[in-house]
Formats: sequence, C-alpha cells, structure tokens
Amino acid sequence: MPPIVSIIVCTRNRAQSLARTLRAIGECRIPADLPAELLVVDNGSTDETGQIVRQIHPANLSLRMIQEPSAGKSYACNRGLAESAGEILLFTDDDVLVGPDWIEGMCRPILEFKADAVAGGVRFPPELDRQVRICRSWFACTAGIIPDRPDRFVGANMAFRRDVLEQVPGFDTELGPGALGFGEETLFAFQLREAGFRLVARFDTAVEHHFDPARLTRPKMLQMARQMGRSKAYVLYHWRHEEIPRGRMANSVKRLFRWPRFFATEHHFKRELEAVEKAAMAEYLAEQAGCPRRYARRGLIKLNLAPPIERPQVRESFTGWR
Repeated sequence: MPPIVSIIVCTRNRAQSLARTLRAIGECRIPADLPAELLVVDNGSTDETGQIVRQIHPANLSLRMIQEPSAGKSYACNRGLAESAGEILLFTDDDVLVGPDWIEGMCRPILEFKADAVAGGVRFPPELDRQVRICRSWFACTAGIIPDRPDRFVGANMAFRRDVLEQVPGFDTELGPGALGFGEETLFAFQLREAGFRLVARFDTAVEHHFDPARLTRPKMLQMARQMGRSKAYVLYHWRHEEIPRGRMANSVKRLFRWPRFFATEHHFKRELEAVEKAAMAEYLAEQAGCPRRYARRGLIKLNLAPPIERPQVRESFTGWR
C-alpha cells in the first residue's frame, strides 16, 4: 500500500540520538488509514550515522536513507520533500522522542480536512527543563506560540499537506542550521498563512526535545543570539520589506558595547543575549542595505536573482546543527 504519511528526519553527526529517535518512531501506532514511510536525510554526516540507520528495521513502516550533499538543514528538508511519496509530510528532528500516538495526533486533522498544516507541541525532559530558563524558543520550545492562533511551527514537530507545495515550494536555504542559523520553518509557516492555508496547533501531541546540554554554555548561547538576530533580520528585510530605523540600530550596537561582558545574574545574561541579537540584526541589515530583495513583499516563491555574495563572516562553522 502506498504511504499516506511521509515522516522526514534530517540529520547530521548525531548518530546516537538519531538511533533513539528512530526507535521511538518505530514504536508508534500506525492507523490503518495512515500507512507511513520513514525517510532519513543525511546531510553529510562523518560519524556512524549510516551504520546506525542500517541496523534499525522498524516493523511497522518502511525506512529509506537519502544523502543530501549540500550543507544546510534547509537543503536536507527540501530533499526530503522531493524524495517523499506521502500526501502528508510529517517532520521531526534527530534528537527528539515521540509518543506512541504521535502520527495519529499530528496527521488526523489534515486527513479530515480540518487543517492544512499542524504545529505540534515540543517540551523538554525534566533534567533539561530545569536548565532552560531563558530564550526557550531557541531550543524549539512551542510555549511562545498561541494555541488558538498559531502563526508558526518548529521543525521538531510539524506536519502539512503535500499540495501546499504547489504555492510554497519549500524551505529557504539561506535560513536554518548550516546557513544563518534559524528561521527556515518560521518563514515557511508565514508563507503558508500568507497563501491562505489553515495552520492549527496540536500541543496535546507533544514530543520531547533531548538537545545537547553543551548548547547551554555561554559561548554557544551568545553564538545562538547572533544567529537568531541575523535570521530575523533576513525575514524582516527580504520577506517583509521592512527596515529598522538607522538610529535604533546604532543605539542597539552602542548599548551592547557599553555593557560589561559578564553578569552575575540570569536576568542580566538574558539582557545581554537580547542585546547581541539586536546588534546582529543591525549588522545584517546594514550589510543588506540597497541589496535586491529575495522575495516580492510577503512573497511565496523566491525571486530569480543572482546568488547572494558569500560573506565568510556571516556563516558559522558547520560541524553539526546548532
């Protein structure tokens, strides 16, 4: 029977956590009217990812591994879209654990034509939840999304109908891990809503995000703040066609360098992260001033422009995602 659901997991150098994710998916209940396939898109892993995937044989769904050589999570997601066969596309990440009714909960609203896209919930296991007190959304938490009026989703738990791709063809490869750092799912969700598609929240169908605690170190958090600022500025400039007034940008930069580099309290560290984010937005917008926009205002398809000029200082190192 051809699959109705294509589960897509993009991965890079997370073999052990990927194994846990795939085993959890393999234990999901598959409704009779939702036959599923599982696609693992390997985005250039140099660890034992291939060996791990070959050792896993889910009893309830087929498993295929696909190689995507172009570095960047958005490239991997788009490859998954191209290789999948299902009418419902269900995404999760390679460091996530799903529950037994995950497929049912995420896909049923789409199958019953109650939604075109579904934003699922994302929570943290207790040991990580105690450590993540600031900037929770940077770790794919959905607590900041309004359940009755969701405007976005996160890649750790999202689903949508294949036919939305006729109007919004895929994820922007200048956003996301391996590029500016964040925002690929956010922009995709903005475009779905702009096209008139119905996005609903199913936070009762939640997954657990078991991210690497090393991401909570000060250097990593500051790097994430910079990535978040530049990613937000990309959407602001190229998709919304808006700009921050130069005076406000200059003030953000001045405020950042006026503050001491280390703070004794969590509150002060959060303020520093916010300042780094705003300064990174200002930096990106200054770089882009006068450049052609990648989209028509709030457009659904990227304009056919010359490739952007590579700026080595923009992209972070890409040994793994985030």
